[in-house]
Amino acid sequence: MSNVGWVKRLSLWDGTRAFFGGVGFVMSRPRVWPYAAVPALVLVLLGSGLSALGLYLSWHLVGSLVDGASAWAEAGRWVLEILIGGVLVVVALLTAFGLAQPLSGFALEAISERQELELGGVRREKPGFWENARRSLAVNMMGLLVGLPLFAVLTVIELFAPPAAVVTVPLKFVVSALLLAWDLLDYPLGLRREGVRARLAFFGRHFGALLAFGSLGAAALVIPGLGLLLLPFGVAGATRLVTWADGPRPA
Repeated sequence: MSNVGWVKRLSLWDGTRAFFGGVGFVMSRPRVWPYAAVPALVLVLLGSGLSALGLYLSWHLVGSLVDGASAWAEAGRWVLEILIGGVLVVVALLTAFGLAQPLSGFALEAISERQELELGGVRREKPGFWENARRSLAVNMMGLLVGLPLFAVLTVIELFAPPAAVVTVPLKFVVSALLLAWDLLDYPLGLRREGVRARLAFFGRHFGALLAFGSLGAAALVIPGLGLLLLPFGVAGATRLVTWADGPRPA
């Protein structure tokens, strides 16, 4: 069984400075910038391409359904095109967000590797594509199986007892923070070929540090559009946590 993360027990302060340390690492290393730009670039390309496809499909779909020369028919056609096109654009953007992170995995792994080497870690043999895919799928499914039911329960409580939002909203934020930390840990722990069991052990031992780390990331995500811009920072910060947990931490 792996013993990753069992040398040091990380604190809330470690989680806080790991987040800002990851930001500082990426911002101050020009050689890392091309990798850091990959998630945003993939998002822009996917979002633009899929949105254009959605608008094209809505134009053709409405044109085949509404065929009339009257002013009312023309107005109805424009309204339908706007409504259907808007829905398809939203679907396209959500799809782009969902695909951008896995498609940028090679760049995020490179950032994690460079951060660990700078902290005195060793260069590791990268796992193969299918090995990485299987492990990432298991890790992501674990997060979804835990996170989605919690969100559903808290949302139902809010619907039936609105005053409970005073408690459920902060709890939702905590769940989001922990899920974010779980997701970002996939890169440094993936390079170490660690599975779900080892990650759960890491989470249990360093819960406070990961809560602080994930909370800072979740707070930043409240700003629209920052999700993929923060991915490189978060991966570097998660790598700092894993590396510190395995050895001496800087003073």
